[in-house]
Amino acid sequence: FLQTFNASPDETVYYRSLLLKENVANSLVMIQPALLQYTTESETPIPVLLDSSSMKSDVILLLDTFFYILIWHGENIIQWKEQGYHELEGYEGLKDMFEAPREDAKVIKQDRFPTPRYYISKPGDSHERKIKARINPASGQNTATDDDNANNIFTEDVSLKIFMS
Repeated sequence: FLQTFNASPDETVYYRSLLLKENVANSLVMIQPALLQYTTESETPIPVLLDSSSMKSDVILLLDTFFYILIWHGENIIQWKEQGYHELEGYEGLKDMFEAPREDAKVIKQDRFPTPRYYISKPGDSHERKIKARINPASGQNTATDDDNANNIFTEDVSLKIFMS
């Protein structure tokens, strides 16, 4: 809302007018999107930082930016779905984990006007760029780490951790 680069004047006015018309909770989601993490270890979604280290292979993420909702599946989650683990006996928790983000997105969409766009993504998918554009890089080109859990996003921007130190 502060940066108007690559946006037409009409688009800028539209987004700013929506910001002024919405309640405080929705306005905060416009400014700072919500990122929820679904794992096999927790029955409820866990709010996580908008950081590339949140993009792990064994989680499902739900990104709510007010204007669109994106559900991102990690690599292991995609493999588990393809192998049909959620349909086997004893893996009911996995099935619930797969359905929970969709149900939460449905609730969010019902309460919003205008209705947000809805995307489902996975690593390497074209819609993955929407989540990568919103998150902070955990490590940049100059500060790359060998952390297997981090989804490195190469950028000239510094990470939030380096910026704050």
